[in-house]
This record gives sequence, structure tokens and C-alpha cells, in this order.
Amino acid sequence: MDIALENVTKAYGETRVLKAFSHTFPEGTLTFITGRSGCGKTTLLRLIAGLETPDAGQILGVPREGIAMLFQEDRLQSQLCAAACLRSVLKKTPRREGDIRSALKALDLPADESQSVSAFSGGMRRRVALARALLFPSPLVLLDEPFKGLDEDTRSLAVAFARPLLRGRTTLLVTHDRKDLEAFEGAVLAMS
Repeated sequence: MDIALENVTKAYGETRVLKAFSHTFPEGTLTFITGRSGCGKTTLLRLIAGLETPDAGQILGVPREGIAMLFQEDRLQSQLCAAACLRSVLKKTPRREGDIRSALKALDLPADESQSVSAFSGGMRRRVALARALLFPSPLVLLDEPFKGLDEDTRSLAVAFARPLLRGRTTLLVTHDRKDLEAFEGAVLAMS
């Protein structure tokens, strides 16, 4: 189902972030959301995720079975190891442990379960957060600057990991980086 925003308005006090905003995100496609800082990109994702409520208008087509979301902050349970962070979003299935091992290997992350993510570098934590979001089984994926803080090598790993996992899923990807637009195929929504 398409995600449709109809005349959505959102303000924080006197600051209006969105005014009568309407847009349809086609089902199963990737849309890049670009624009200057403060134009409402993150607010848009938070509204779709149900973390914020519009002051006016409506949002239609959001799946009820959950949303995969990567925030600008990693939001990891710092006492857990990388594998446990990924287990937290995966149901117990025969494939679960294989999927976790594959993700850790693809993203060059340690499988050592005695090492908590609090000891990881920022780039390592970002890759764990990305894997957690992409492994969550949802038809809707919201990504807020998913590759920020990654060097060229780890960014390449993350892009290669993400490509097959985003195929066929409705994906909204907020970015300031033109490299993201080159790494994936998708429409561009330039917010002003």
C-alpha cells in the first residue's frame, strides 16, 4: 500500500515545520528525502512512524505490523553485544542465527558476544544500528542519514548490505549526501 500524506501540518510552538504537506510514497519503492537542515525531513519520518502527531491533515497506508526505523542517533542497548542487538528485532526462527552471523560478517562487525557495543567505535555502532533496522521484517523502512559517520570502506560495505534488504520495501531515506543518490535507485523528494 502506498504511504500518503494529505495536507499534513506540524508546528513546534511558533515554528511551523510542515504546512499542508501532501505527498505519496509508492509502495515498494525507495524515495530519497533531501533539503536543508530544519526543513522537516526528520519530522516527516517521525510523523509517518507515529512518534509525532500532525496538527492537521492525515497519513494513510502505514503498515500495522511495525516499521523499521533508523534514527540519526544509533539508539543501541549499550550493554548488549552486536548479535544481541540484532536478535532483539528478529523472531526466533531456524534462520535467525544465520541471518545475524551473515549481517555481522557483511558489515565487518565482531561476532564476539562478550564485547558490548559500548566499546565499539561510532562507525561500528552505526553499522549495528543499520543492520538492526534492515533486518526488522517490515514492508516500510525509514532511514535517517543511514551512512553518516562511515568511512569510504565501511560505507561501501553498508551500501552492499542494504541494497538487497531494501528491494521491494517502501523506503524513505533522508540524506544530505549525493553519494547516497548514486548508490541506490530511487525518486528524490526535495523539501524546502
